[in-house]
Amino acid sequence: MTRRYDVRTGMLEHDPDAGQPREQLVPGWRVPGSTRYDYDLRIGDVERDATMAQLREHFVAGRLTFDELTERIDLALAAKTQGQIDRLMADLPRAARTARGEPPQVSDPDAGRFVVFAMLLFALATWILIMAWMSRHAYYGGQYPPFPGPGRG
Repeated sequence: MTRRYDVRTGMLEHDPDAGQPREQLVPGWRVPGSTRYDYDLRIGDVERDATMAQLREHFVAGRLTFDELTERIDLALAAKTQGQIDRLMADLPRAARTARGEPPQVSDPDAGRFVVFAMLLFALATWILIMAWMSRHAYYGGQYPPFPGPGRG
């Protein structure tokens, strides 16, 4: 017989839940290798939006007709659990998933051009400043210009 300690009374009592597995006692408990409990978890707008984006991609690929697309989008908007979403997408190929919260990696072809352009501007500005400094010192021979004292004006 399994007993548990009750912190309210300070007594050891018989545990009525001792025979049940943990996953039935705790809502949302996930058992490794079993996805039964993931389907009962509620979803939010992010999951619905991701599902609708996948449905649009399947429509563009020709896997869904327009009527099927609108019907499935309506069902996706009404879905409350992950199980409903999975049943909705069961007959379609799965897209590669990215980590949650991370936007998909998109390469920007203009990023390299911007860096090269910025480096060229920096080099040009540096060259202009060096030439201005050298021309001043070359004209006066490295000396400061003569001070126009009284009567030299």
